Amino acid sequence: MAPRIIALTRYDSMGASSRVRFLQYIPELERLGFKVDTFPLLSSDYLKRFYAAGNRSPVSVAASALNRIKDVLTNRDTAIVWLQRELLPYIPFEIENLLLTGKKLVVDLDDAHHLYYKSAAFPLSLFLSSKIERIVRRADAVVVGNDNLAEMARKNGAGRVHFVPSAVNTNRIRPIQEQDRKPFTVGWIGTPVTARQSLPLIREPLKRFLQAFDAKCTLVGVGDSDFADIPATRVPWSESAEEQHLPRLSVGLCPLEDTDWNRGKSGYKIIQYMAAGTPTLASPVGFAAQIVENGKTGFHCSGAETWHSGMATLFNDTKTLSEMSQRARSEAVSKYDTKVAASSLCSVFQECLNA
Repeated sequence: MAPRIIALTRYDSMGASSRVRFLQYIPELERLGFKVDTFPLLSSDYLKRFYAAGNRSPVSVAASALNRIKDVLTNRDTAIVWLQRELLPYIPFEIENLLLTGKKLVVDLDDAHHLYYKSAAFPLSLFLSSKIERIVRRADAVVVGNDNLAEMARKNGAGRVHFVPSAVNTNRIRPIQEQDRKPFTVGWIGTPVTARQSLPLIREPLKRFLQAFDAKCTLVGVGDSDFADIPATRVPWSESAEEQHLPRLSVGLCPLEDTDWNRGKSGYKIIQYMAAGTPTLASPVGFAAQIVENGKTGFHCSGAETWHSGMATLFNDTKTLSEMSQRARSEAVSKYDTKVAASSLCSVFQECLNA
């Protein structure tokens, strides 16, 4: 009988972190011999409200927590619990540990979630500040999306730490012919929340570039009313939008402020651009500095002028643009494809079962 895994994700397929770190691997994991059942904590309706208004409903979170407890208690016949971040938000570690008694636990981290409860603005920080660190110490294995998180996990006593970068199905997102990438288009993909955090960093150089060059801009996942001063095509996020619009980008943008949180990010949008054969202009912050090979698969940009010059260089130099495009695609296929990541996860689960 195939070993059964229950994947306790934060969201369903609408949530990027759950889709990228869990859901997209399930078909391949089942092909490799596991049975995976998924139980998301928060619904698509919750996410839609959050993206639209930026608020979290305490009633909705409480109801979701009760459903999560039921999911754990009624699914005792499982070989491994595959957990995204934590079992229950705002609940002490001791309660989670009790619910997980006797279960093999694999925890996945792709962002610096351990920082969230440490904020002085968080009302329960005194009681929860070390919660994530205690979860990784309790886990039978910890899967991380970058070296920064691996260091955190090891520092806090995690016994088995495995680096599995976020991945893209490179058969789903793939390059198109160069002649079909015209006009020259720069673009960004994310959520309304991350757009408000990062796009202000490049607002002025992007506007100057679009005014000075015969180029277009596509923003995927940005709110309709956000950044109205940037002349761009705005596309609501969907998987079909990724497949349709990412391959048409000439250059992908990944601006990041240099913060502890961003140094713990796992660079998924860069990997999406690479799968599409698109060079990336990125802030050299955390793992982004490793994924983007400066001068080979894109450019590191650290100020308004470098963002502007990076876009202008690739607009004017079609040879460099083509070479970077080919190298980016090759790197995506060899290092960041879902089959590569699923195979790594399979090894993690097997090692966990055998321990």
